[in-house]
This record gives sequence, C-alpha cells and structure tokens, in this order.
Amino acid sequence: MISLFGLMGAFFVLLFSASYVFYRKNSPVQYVISLVGMLASIFLFLYSIFRIGGFEGMGVGAVAAALFVASILSLFVSVLFNIINRRGKGAV
Repeated sequence: MISLFGLMGAFFVLLFSASYVFYRKNSPVQYVISLVGMLASIFLFLYSIFRIGGFEGMGVGAVAAALFVASILSLFVSVLFNIINRRGKGAV
C-alpha cells in the first residue's frame, strides 16, 4: 500500500508537470489546473463524508486531503517560477 506522502508526491508531480507544460506556452491555464485540483479534492472530501461514510470514507478523505495539499504546493511553485522568471528578465 502506498503511503500518504507518496500519494501526495505523485499528485504534486502530476499537477506540476501539467502546469509546467502551460507555463512554457505562457498560458494562464497553468493556474487553473491547480485550482481544479483543489475543487476536485473538496468535492471528493465532501463525497467521502456524506455519501460513503465509515472507514471507506476515511480513506477517500485522506486521498482528498493529499490532493488538496499537492494542489496548493503546485500552485505555490508555479507562482514562484513566474516571479523568478519575471525578475530574471528585468521586470519588477
């Protein structure tokens, strides 16, 4: 069984690589990918509480929490890359 940190790392790599593809194209979609991941994790968490319940719902809720943290980290790193890139080109 994969650990929660491993799952979070896999989600981060997936979200960040998708954001990086759009970052190279200078597209604002790079931010939307992380935001969609956050919304999906919130809906998945609510689904795990109200629809599944019990110990199965607790496992799905943990996956939703890992996706939420990975989405936040992916968005943070994407914004950080944009700030660093703008400073390197001389923009303030």
